[in-house]
Amino acid sequence: MPTFRAEGYDYIIVGAGTAGCTLASRLSEDESASVLLLEAGPSDRSWILRMPAGLRSAFKPTSTYNYWFKTTPQRHLDNREIDQPRGRVLGGSSSINGMTFLRGNPRDFDDWRDEDGCEGWSFADCLPYFKRFERLEGAQGPFRSAEGTVQVKRQEHLDALNQAFLEAGKQAGHEEVADFNGYRQEGVGRFEMSVGQGIRSSSSTSYLHAQPARRNLHIHTGCQVLKVLFKGNRAIGVQVRRGSETVDVFAAQEVVMSSGAFGSPQILMLSGVGPADDLKRLGIEPLIDVPMLGENLQDHFETHIQVECDLKYSLNQYLRLDKMVLAGIQWFAFKGGVAAVNQCHVGAFMRSDCSVTHPNLQIHFFPVFFGPNWIPDPRVGGYRLGVGPMRPESRGSLRLRSPDPAQPPLIDPNYLATERDRKETLQGLKLGREILAQPAFAPYRKREDAPGEQSRSDAELEAFIRQDVTSSFHPCGTARMGRTSDSRSVVDLELRLIGAEGLRIVDASIIPSIPSANINATTFMIAEKASDLIRGRTPLPANEVAYYKAPTEGHRDHAVGS
Repeated sequence: MPTFRAEGYDYIIVGAGTAGCTLASRLSEDESASVLLLEAGPSDRSWILRMPAGLRSAFKPTSTYNYWFKTTPQRHLDNREIDQPRGRVLGGSSSINGMTFLRGNPRDFDDWRDEDGCEGWSFADCLPYFKRFERLEGAQGPFRSAEGTVQVKRQEHLDALNQAFLEAGKQAGHEEVADFNGYRQEGVGRFEMSVGQGIRSSSSTSYLHAQPARRNLHIHTGCQVLKVLFKGNRAIGVQVRRGSETVDVFAAQEVVMSSGAFGSPQILMLSGVGPADDLKRLGIEPLIDVPMLGENLQDHFETHIQVECDLKYSLNQYLRLDKMVLAGIQWFAFKGGVAAVNQCHVGAFMRSDCSVTHPNLQIHFFPVFFGPNWIPDPRVGGYRLGVGPMRPESRGSLRLRSPDPAQPPLIDPNYLATERDRKETLQGLKLGREILAQPAFAPYRKREDAPGEQSRSDAELEAFIRQDVTSSFHPCGTARMGRTSDSRSVVDLELRLIGAEGLRIVDASIIPSIPSANINATTFMIAEKASDLIRGRTPLPANEVAYYKAPTEGHRDHAVGS
């Protein structure tokens, strides 16, 4: 078992997920700086994590690579507890997610500056950092890059169901968009995936394994950080449990929390950082009172429409043993075939009505018929459409369940807590049905499995939504970034914990307002930008580009049209 350096390290990064691996690689570019990267989970060397189709094995409650948290009972979802899987492996959630690569709408980041007070984090400021890590095949124009480390690939060959979705979207009046990460997001189109040469492109494969080993970068897996160590208000190291031993490890420069929207606040609270009254109730001595740590929890959620079709059109056909064997041979031998891509190839971004400034609904389309817990049914063919609000109003919280680090935190996303969220979800469900009812889907429609043909009234659909909504697995915001004068802020604009020294948070927890898309690409960007902040380097020059702004008058009201 590798030992820790007695003299400590310059930087200790807690969590080797999307942000942690990125940051460790960038900080260790300085050969004079020693960097320790700590991960509670195992290595990511398994083929299950490299093969894009392997996500079904990693993305389940019994997986070694997954925490699989549960929320508290959700009051507006008939008191159901909602699954919250999170990566517990080198690469974090980028090693187990669906690999859909989306940045969000440029307006989201301008709103970070204009609405959230995050000067220096506008789209023009963030775009150079998106481009720094992105390696897109055939990238062209000012929005994209082919020079980065994370491999990104556009979906090229679409099967009949995915083609039908694009055609149906156009038949329903939506424009087909060439690049969701480019000038215009609104419309139907093909998603990109973080896959290269048939292999998942996670933070660990992109930033650690793809680079020559560095003597100043020390990576330790199987290490659970119990708490951050302080001298006064300065972070000086961490306490680590590895196997049966507990060790204190020290940092000369900074401790960086990169354990995600659940892990970073939990570890800090266990360290005595957080809402003082809550900590006292659990018998934890408050060291730094941070009332808003754990607040502002945001997540995307979605409801679903599922339709049965002939098995020959659906990806479910590949669950037959002979086809699974063939797919495995194609991937292991050539890194090709159906196992070399993810399962969500097309989707849409749209506005629910003409008053909305930029798309507030997202659709994921899967040519798969799912059973419970997202397990595909090998006997039935079909497809699923997931739709949900992109900027939900509902805000939740994360709290400690216990002073025991082994106990999961109390996660309350507070889904569907506002009338607007409930209305937008209903609008999205109707809009999804409208697309699936178009002529393009006629050859592929047997029956609607969910919500079911019997569910037509708003009351019936609302009841279905309460029983059906799941997380989209994009938790963020629990250590909100903002001005030091803003009482809602947990970290400042350079991601330093307000009230502490030598301590930063670099992960999705610092997001002030959730972007209008999957958030993995945004987390990569945050880590890239943070690496320059920590190293004291001049930020990359802002990249001012014009982007599409939708008219707010005369636009079709999809909710009314449905």
